[in-house]
Amino acid sequence: MPAHNMELYVERALGSAIDQTYPNLDVLVINDGSTDRTPEIVERFARSHSRVRMITSDNGGVAAARNLGLELADSPYVAFLDADDLWAPRKIEKQVAALAKHGHGGAWAACYTLYRMIDEFDTIIDNGPSSDERGALFEKHLEWNHVGNGSSLLVRRDAALAVGGFNPEYAKNGVGGCEDFEFQLKLLRRYKMELVREYEVGYRIHEAQMSRDMLRMRFSRIAVIEHITATTELPGSKRRRVLAQSYLMVAQAFFGAGHWISAIRWIVAALALSPAESAVRVKRRFGRDLRHLWRRMTNSSRRASPRSFHQVDSAEALDTSSAVSARQFGPMLAAARAKRVPRDAS
Repeated sequence: MPAHNMELYVERALGSAIDQTYPNLDVLVINDGSTDRTPEIVERFARSHSRVRMITSDNGGVAAARNLGLELADSPYVAFLDADDLWAPRKIEKQVAALAKHGHGGAWAACYTLYRMIDEFDTIIDNGPSSDERGALFEKHLEWNHVGNGSSLLVRRDAALAVGGFNPEYAKNGVGGCEDFEFQLKLLRRYKMELVREYEVGYRIHEAQMSRDMLRMRFSRIAVIEHITATTELPGSKRRRVLAQSYLMVAQAFFGAGHWISAIRWIVAALALSPAESAVRVKRRFGRDLRHLWRRMTNSSRRASPRSFHQVDSAEALDTSSAVSARQFGPMLAAARAKRVPRDAS
C-alpha cells in the first residue's frame, strides 16, 4: 500500500485489507514521505494488528513506493491497494483461487477484478466498465485498459520483478499517472492474466486524487503507449491505431473541459494517424458523450438511492442505467459529483 498524505482514507483502506477472508495475508504500508497524520494513523493501526507494518521512505512517487514494497515482500503473490481505495472482503481469496486453477505458476501470472467508483464517504457513484477479457490480451489491453485502477491487480511476485516492476521515470518527467497501465502491459507481453468478474474494488474519486487530473493522465497514457509500442514488435497500422485512440482520449479531456479548439487539434492529429477508424471513434465517442450528458442532466431523479460499497454484494450488477457510461464519460462526471460533497461532513 503506497501512502502519501492520505490521512482521510488510509484507515478505511487498511480495514478493508485486514478484513480479507484469505488468512495468509500481510499488509506492508510504504509511507511515501507523508507530511500529514498518515504515519501516525498507520502506526496506531499496526499496534492493534500484527500483520500490518509500515516502512517510511522519502517521497518518490507511487511507482517507487510500489517497487520498494515488491522488494520487501516475502510472499509468492503481491496485491496492490492504494491508500484511498477499498477491497471487498473476499477479493484476495477469489483471486488466489482463480490463479490456483492454473497451478500457481507458468503462463498465468496475474488476476484482476471489476471495480465500482466511490465517493469520499464510500458511497457508490457508478460501476466501472465491465470486462470479459482474460488470457493473452496484450494487444487488446493496448487499446483499452481493462484493469482500470491500481488496486485491482494481484500478481506473482517473481513475474512482477521479472518485468522490472513499475517505472518511476514518468513521474520524474512530469507525465506520471499511468505507471499501473505500463506495468500491466509489461506483464501481458510475457504472461496471461485471469479475471474475477465481480466488483471487488472500491475506486475512490475525490479532489486530492492524482487521476482527477484527466488531461495529465491522457498525456501520461500517450507516453506509455509510445514507449511500449517502440519496444514491442507490432505492425505499423496497430501502433498508429492505438496512438490515435490515445490522442482522441486527450481530445475528450479537452472536450470535457470546454477547450474546443484544443480538442479539435487532437482529433485532427488522430485522423492523420488512422483516418477511417478515428472517424468512426469520433462519431461514436463524442456523440455518446453528449447523449449521456444530456441524459444525466434530464434524468437525475431516476437514479437509485445511494448505497455504500460494503453494503452491496460484489457479485451484484448494480443498476446504473441513468448514469453516464464509465468507459466514455463517467470518471469525469463522477469526479465532479465527488467534488460537490461538503468536505467537513467527514
